Amino acid sequence: MDKINTDVLIIGAGAAGIRAALAVSEAGADVVIVAKAPVTEAGSTFSSISRGWGIQALVGNERTDRNLEAFYDDIMRVGLGRCHPRLVRILVEESGARLEDLVSYGMQFKKNENGDYIRAKGCFSAYERAFLTESMKNIERVFVSALRRLRIKTLIGTVLDLTIVDRVCWGGWVLTEEGEIVRIKARSTRLATGGAAGIFKDHLVSDEDVGDGYALAHRAGAELTNLEFIQFMLGLRKGNARHFLPLSRLGQEGLLEDEKGRDLLDRHPWDIETRAKTFEERNNHFPFSCRDNSCLVDIVVAGVRKEGKRVWWKGHIEEESQSKQEVVHLAHAFNGGVKINEKAEATIPGLYATGEVAAGPHGADRIGGCMMTATQVFGERAGRFAAEHAKGLKQSLIPEVRLPQVLKGIESALENIDKRFFLDRELEVRQTMTRYASILRTEKGLGKCQMRLLDLENALEKIRLNEEAVPTCYFRLRNMIQKTAKLVTCSALSRKQSLGPHYREDFPSDSVAPAPPI
Repeated sequence: MDKINTDVLIIGAGAAGIRAALAVSEAGADVVIVAKAPVTEAGSTFSSISRGWGIQALVGNERTDRNLEAFYDDIMRVGLGRCHPRLVRILVEESGARLEDLVSYGMQFKKNENGDYIRAKGCFSAYERAFLTESMKNIERVFVSALRRLRIKTLIGTVLDLTIVDRVCWGGWVLTEEGEIVRIKARSTRLATGGAAGIFKDHLVSDEDVGDGYALAHRAGAELTNLEFIQFMLGLRKGNARHFLPLSRLGQEGLLEDEKGRDLLDRHPWDIETRAKTFEERNNHFPFSCRDNSCLVDIVVAGVRKEGKRVWWKGHIEEESQSKQEVVHLAHAFNGGVKINEKAEATIPGLYATGEVAAGPHGADRIGGCMMTATQVFGERAGRFAAEHAKGLKQSLIPEVRLPQVLKGIESALENIDKRFFLDRELEVRQTMTRYASILRTEKGLGKCQMRLLDLENALEKIRLNEEAVPTCYFRLRNMIQKTAKLVTCSALSRKQSLGPHYREDFPSDSVAPAPPI
């Protein structure tokens, strides 16, 4: 077993991980990034469906007390009481400096013919505050160039577990792409692993994004919060292709139809005023939310699909020549995660988190573009404070620990395994979570979800107990079942209130009209 010594270990190489690595290096500390794939080839930051970023920020003369307060109030209003006020204040106040960092690195943002930056509102916001990147290619070049300039080390592999001694994090255990176990001994460890939309059947991320960071943190004893708040988008599916549904066209007659070819939305007895308000509000934000009447469209679609029936979209979209595509809800991003403080430190000393894996800067709903702001603001903070923590322990000996029993023999297990068992169980997790824990949630359904997850967990544990060694497929499935899916289901069960993207049919929201019968 090999060992690597470093001041700071960063797990994940998306926007948050890269920004943290730059901050660590600029602070004069050593850093190693571990990622499942080369930089720019994995993570939500570099998603193939994305054409670029929006990032909320106030820069230059915009940074007046009035504008800063309006930005803060905007986030708090959208968060529906589930934001951490101090973290929101930090995000607002440091947004401009981090945007300026990106520009200094060479990132290009769209401008009009007069040379002024083009600004956009972002979902749920009434203010044109978001900057828009020129292209994904530019984003990729900027980050790769910055990492090379500072000679930051990267290792392709999967972090299987963190090293915790006396409730302090000292790095982790990595399975490299060559199939070898490596212990990375670090004085500070930083999670930048993204979210877990991949635990649902239809999603906008990689199948690899199953909540590894949540699982690692929870097994280490860190606190998590707000995991019931997950963004789902109305989307279109045809084969393996996924697209956003054109919300502006929802009010057109006959574009959404059921399996019998009937206008789906015309079947329901909305009055004229409710109908107009529903379509107007649904066009204001891509993510589903029960904060307003917009949710009625999603509830109708999800209700039909819950019965095992399909909903079809008859309109054309740019990328497809075929006119008929299935309407689905696509899991997009988590608004909750690892609980952090102002230094982006988790409740376990030596462990930090930022980006989608972290909770606090966002609440139940999140303004479009604020996640990218958080990756930069708290990425920089996590990197800087992680470096300070590591340098403060420079003379301390990192504890020696034995290889955990569950990791022993994993290299030999890679050679002769039946991956089908694990792939089938992963599909079952996704189908179960989609049926009971996506748009429509009830106590009864979530209870069934917990029971099915328990059955899957027991089947998984039999593999561990009956085999001399377990393959990497085991660890991903363990993260999906034992931690992320169970944590989400538990959070959804405990919140007996419909709030933002968390809709309980048995506790409907008072802020919207009654849902029409299916």
